[in-house]
Amino acid sequence: MSYTAEDLWQVVERVRERGVRVHCLTNSVAQNITANVMLACNIVPSMTSSHDEIPAFIESVDGLLINLGTLDGKRRHGIRLGLEGAAKKSIPVVLDPVKVDRSGIRMEFAKDILRENVSILKANMRESAGLSGAVREDTLVVRTGNEDAVFGREVTHIVSNGHVYMDKVTGTGCALGGLLAGFAALEPNQELAMLAALAFYGVCGELAAEQAKGPGSFTPAFIDSLYGLEAEQFNERLKLETMNNKGGVVAV
Repeated sequence: MSYTAEDLWQVVERVRERGVRVHCLTNSVAQNITANVMLACNIVPSMTSSHDEIPAFIESVDGLLINLGTLDGKRRHGIRLGLEGAAKKSIPVVLDPVKVDRSGIRMEFAKDILRENVSILKANMRESAGLSGAVREDTLVVRTGNEDAVFGREVTHIVSNGHVYMDKVTGTGCALGGLLAGFAALEPNQELAMLAALAFYGVCGELAAEQAKGPGSFTPAFIDSLYGLEAEQFNERLKLETMNNKGGVVAV
């Protein structure tokens, strides 16, 4: 199935209007920018990693982000608690397996998680290649990079929006995981939710880069773009292509 810019924008508007809550078991480096990105989109974050508090916080959220960026024994146990709570509530879970290609221990932990209730795997090409055999059939794969891809059962959607500055600011990629979890929590059609979030994020990155002098001034401009992007800007800039899984173009 292919989607239009209007389809994607309607999801953005619903997130902005209704808002959702997402608990982020994310890495310590990315917490600040993740929270600011989510708040700019009306997604309310919580980030406690206290084992005593995680179950209670999961009770009051609509989605869960698991990011393996700064992984240790305490975080592993906290992630298990988060997954248990998410399964009980049947809320979407986004896994960002940061740097699993660099550590066998991390790779095995990510594979264990993927055997549980992960709704969406967000990974770059190296990470997703290492985890490909562990992904369940009902887990939607989102691959990030110069082009972002959402792999549906029949088609693959490619989003080509974004800017190089987004790779020059610590935590920008990790913050995307929080956005994906928020969009997935609100939109039942997970393919559409992921496409809307990726395209929205990429377009805002492009607009912010035009206002910035470099990576240092990019971050505040990016937060402003997330907060203030308008439909006309989104429609003009969207770069979306849909391919059937045999390689043919469905729609552009």
